[in-house]
Amino acid sequence: MKRRRFLHGGAAAVASSALPPFAPQGVPAADQNPPSWTLSAASARYVVRLRGAALTVDCFHPGDAVDRADGAPSPPDDAALVAVGPARRPVAWRVAASRQADASNLRLVLSADDPPLIADVVFAIDGATGLLVRDTSLRHHGIGAAVDIVATLAVWCAIHEPIDSMLYLAGAWAHETQLQHGPSDGALRLESRTGKTGFEFQPYLALRTPRSTYLCEIFWSGNWILQATPQPQGAVLRGGLNDWRFRHRLDAGRRLALPTVLFGRLEGDLNAATQRLHDFRRARRPDPDRPIPVQFNSWYPHAGEPTAESMLALVPVARRLGCEAFVVDAGWYRTDEGESAADWASRTGDWRTSHVRFPNGLREVSRACRDHALRFGLWFEPEVIGPLSAIRRAHPEWMHHLDGKAPAPDQRAVLNLGIPAAWQHAFDRVTRILSAVGVDWMKWDFNADLGAGGWAPGLPAALTDQDPLVAHYQGLYRLQDAIRRWFPELILEMCASGGGRLDGEILAHAHVNWISDQPGALRKLAIHFGTQLAHPAVVCNDWLVDWPPGDTAATAADADGIDERGDLAFRLHVAMLGSFGISARADRWAAADFATVAAHVALYRDTVRPIVHHGDQYLLTATPPADGNGDWAAIWYVAKDARRGVLFAFRLASPETARVFALPGLLSAARYRAAAVAGPVTVLPGSALAAGLPVTIERPFQSALWVVETD
Repeated sequence: MKRRRFLHGGAAAVASSALPPFAPQGVPAADQNPPSWTLSAASARYVVRLRGAALTVDCFHPGDAVDRADGAPSPPDDAALVAVGPARRPVAWRVAASRQADASNLRLVLSADDPPLIADVVFAIDGATGLLVRDTSLRHHGIGAAVDIVATLAVWCAIHEPIDSMLYLAGAWAHETQLQHGPSDGALRLESRTGKTGFEFQPYLALRTPRSTYLCEIFWSGNWILQATPQPQGAVLRGGLNDWRFRHRLDAGRRLALPTVLFGRLEGDLNAATQRLHDFRRARRPDPDRPIPVQFNSWYPHAGEPTAESMLALVPVARRLGCEAFVVDAGWYRTDEGESAADWASRTGDWRTSHVRFPNGLREVSRACRDHALRFGLWFEPEVIGPLSAIRRAHPEWMHHLDGKAPAPDQRAVLNLGIPAAWQHAFDRVTRILSAVGVDWMKWDFNADLGAGGWAPGLPAALTDQDPLVAHYQGLYRLQDAIRRWFPELILEMCASGGGRLDGEILAHAHVNWISDQPGALRKLAIHFGTQLAHPAVVCNDWLVDWPPGDTAATAADADGIDERGDLAFRLHVAMLGSFGISARADRWAAADFATVAAHVALYRDTVRPIVHHGDQYLLTATPPADGNGDWAAIWYVAKDARRGVLFAFRLASPETARVFALPGLLSAARYRAAAVAGPVTVLPGSALAAGLPVTIERPFQSALWVVETD
């Protein structure tokens, strides 16, 4: 393509006023086009290059020669930063301005040769972790016709080091985040077309070499793609917004932000890389130092049918167990038009308290929680509108029209949070209840698929020119933030039929996520191993559910969901691997079981929680199989000051009663008290624990929890 000189005539004066004034002194911005920029971290060097239509990153280990970047082959056509129009024409770019204040930060302003587009790109190496963060924003510079964007690329990175293996996370509902190994040859393509992060894959990828680990994570909650293509001496990664049915029109002055991408080469094994990823993600969370309370949730004891009588009976039970919050899950509401005997899913959207279920209102339960020193929590599904909702009939234009079709009258619909009036409805209805009732914990569920989203007919072009998923998720993040601003002490928990919308961006606006609807502890153990590769333990919420096996309302009718293996302590230890709660018929438990659970809750609150939530995590074994028929599984968490740690060890079907687990991350010369729960105390130096702690578990499907503290 013949290139034109950047901006002509009168357009130049208008457009250049939008460019940040940080071009080097004395050099016109239009004439700056350095061949590359280098960003340096302790374990990697990133060479950023503008190559016509592509903005690429070449990643080298520190010993590699610089000129390898200059000799790298040109990227293919699908590496274009932006493609426009029905022909998907790649957009060629020139450097309009650049600033590199140091070796860790680079800002670029790129101008398109043809359509009136500006790309603002920021690369920054996170000082605490060494990970490279890329943020890209596209904008129409104000002169010229609207631009139809049909594809974008948030990351294109070439790795110049032979790759031994590719690791990714795949799964399904109730079987999320199973660790998988990618093909040794051929491209690995991970994506979602469900309108949410999805159950099938996570936007996460790890690549291993003999001495390092490469990580890539895309922060986005809608449709996404991440592809890895092996090369003879490395690999190429590319990804960002999925271009499946994607179309976003930029009018003058409008902007499109691409997903944040986290990428990095980190020295060491997968555990070492995961610890740095966790550090970055924890720092990005809202209120990162706030403890996540131990919760009692009503779902499994009273699935979709909570009443004042049943909730008021469980509140003192939760308090005796040592819980810190009590959450009323789905079913507490009616519609604007009145009460209904229909199920919980049909009534969502209007958010009026049901006075059949709660004759004295929810405030009665909230007050009872406070009388028992418990925070009060409430379930919502702000984006999903049941067929009985009055809002559904009053404002059909607020609903997503998937595939251009209005939602069927007897089916649930998705409220389009990209429509300002719909967003305001959700904000007003939710905050009215939060305020009136006194809610400290909001559980935000999403039991729907969005596909590519879709606008209702008749809406103004200023709305419908946007890609519907982009508009929806920008609205979602704003809604999360607005609710937390109005209620700064609120704990915000996200959920989507379990882990169906679990990603780094949604958890940059919330505190915690329910990781799976899987009630079985053995299957949930495998889910924890996978989920905690991509996400820090603190955001991974889990509950003790199925105790006694099959005794909860949500599992009793599902024989496949009942697994008799695993004693009570085993199930508690699985649930304690992240943020922790209980959702079971605790009012029916035997006295000995009740005492066991209460003792574990106290241990978690007082000792385990700060280490698991803020410490370094080590997976000491391979991920256990989802069917539970594995060997042993073990996870070790050690505090950042190296003075405390907790070891969770699970004997599965193994015939062996003992194993030795090396416990890294401790102070070699310090002396530690190490003890299993209710077991004798052993005093050992850190060097001995680093060599290995013997663990004995007498029977299959039992577990041990060891606490290690400086003497």
